[in-house]
Amino acid sequence: MKKMIFTAILLSGVLFAQSADEIMKANGCFACHAIASKKAAPAFAGIGKRNKRFEGANAKATIMNSIKNGSKGKYPMFADSAMPAFANLSQEELSTLADYILAQSSKANYNGGRGHGMGQGMGMKRGMR
Repeated sequence: MKKMIFTAILLSGVLFAQSADEIMKANGCFACHAIASKKAAPAFAGIGKRNKRFEGANAKATIMNSIKNGSKGKYPMFADSAMPAFANLSQEELSTLADYILAQSSKANYNGGRGHGMGQGMGMKRGMR
């Protein structure tokens, strides 16, 4: 009986947790971003790849911070664009989004940034944070 109750409690948490796709749709992320192609903002695949490359172990925290506090000037092709802050999101939601974005960098349909809005500049290596 205890095992059944414990399993039910675990499953209820899974059922209530929102997926990255649901969070993104609810907050309008796809209005500016796409998975592997540029729109009004960089592709999620490029954001993931760039943060893994330049931030290493801090990539997830950097992405979470950018989502929570907004960002501007990180990507040369979007230097005049700014992402608004999403301070309303919980740490769990920010973590879910960051994990999702980082996972997109390894998608087979992504060609490393060329043509996907990541630009050719020095970006984060030149202090554009």
